[in-house]
Amino acid sequence: MLKHIALQITSNDLHNFYINILKGEVTHQFSLHAALANDIFGIKQDIDIYYLKLDQIVFELFIYSSIIKKTFNHICIELDNAHNSYKMAKKANYWTYLRKSNNNETYFIKDNNENILELKNKI
Repeated sequence: MLKHIALQITSNDLHNFYINILKGEVTHQFSLHAALANDIFGIKQDIDIYYLKLDQIVFELFIYSSIIKKTFNHICIELDNAHNSYKMAKKANYWTYLRKSNNNETYFIKDNNENILELKNKI
């Protein structure tokens, strides 16, 4: 059973992207103290962490801005109205990409820390 997905995000993306566009709900917030952040992740500063529930998925969102190395990592989420989240992301000037294939649409969006989410409509 998947407990949560942890992502590093910018502070602006918490509200602008994960709450307003994806319609997630913050369920818990705490700070990871610098000593523990250093012991686990090698980052010597206090880190704010938010738990956000999006449908049946829990995200652990670490607020920290830095340069991200490009990867193929992404998270695929089924939403009731993926097209609406895609339109909202596009309107808010987030990177978006629409893939059309066999009468299906798949939406890709990125937050400002280049975390890629693949959005699909629930069937």
